[in-house]
Amino acid sequence: MILKYLLATLTRLAEKLVEKKQEVSKLRRQSQRELEKAESLGRKSSSGLAIIEKRVGSAREQLSGVSEDLTRRLAQQESIQRLLTAAEERLGREKQAKEQTEQEIEFAESPMEKENAEARLRSIMDRIEEIIFEMKQRKKMIPKVMDAVEDYKKSKSKISTKIQKQVHEKPELKKLIKKSQKAAKHFTKQFLTKIKQEESAKLNLKKIQTRLEELKAKRGKLTAKRAALKRRLKARKAKRKPARKAKRKPARKAKRKPARKAKRKPARKAKRK
Repeated sequence: MILKYLLATLTRLAEKLVEKKQEVSKLRRQSQRELEKAESLGRKSSSGLAIIEKRVGSAREQLSGVSEDLTRRLAQQESIQRLLTAAEERLGREKQAKEQTEQEIEFAESPMEKENAEARLRSIMDRIEEIIFEMKQRKKMIPKVMDAVEDYKKSKSKISTKIQKQVHEKPELKKLIKKSQKAAKHFTKQFLTKIKQEESAKLNLKKIQTRLEELKAKRGKLTAKRAALKRRLKARKAKRKPARKAKRKPARKAKRKPARKAKRKPARKAKRK
């Protein structure tokens, strides 16, 4: 009875431990999934932050190059304007010299004086033509330079907006990284706790199962002993029964048969006569 009670008690305890182990395993798997999610979010956020920083660095380099080109174009535009202003001033001086030389030719007193004045006039006219040609070339360059300036300004504005947008995303990603790190720390602790609980449940279940096997083996031995004892008792009884039958049977036959014949034969003969 005690052995049977122990077996029943340990069986119930083993069933409870199996249920507990299954529940702990379920919670451990859940913690593991949450941990993996947190780590995945952290990796994605870190990767995204690294990509943004790389893009921002590249965009800043690009912005620096565009700014340098814009500065150069603006300087070119200013230079053209200064050259045009200087050319206009030279053209004004050459025109004054032209008028003066023309007057000298008109009021020249000798052919030599007139010839020298005409030579200076031709030289002045050549310089005026050069200045006019230079001014035309400068004026043609102005629209191209101005278009380039506008393009660089638009490009600079576009890159700056892109940088600001990406820089604005960095704090959000940093928050996600901190959040994921905090969650990963929490779920790591929870995961390790569940692993310990699961291992403890496995160990306790193994101990109970080992004890159950021992008790079952003990019960099996007791059952075998009882069966062997029953067989021995049965064999003893089987040996005793044939000896009793051999003594009784001859005694019964010897008494009954002679008594019946002695009574019946005289009675039948008397009736027939």
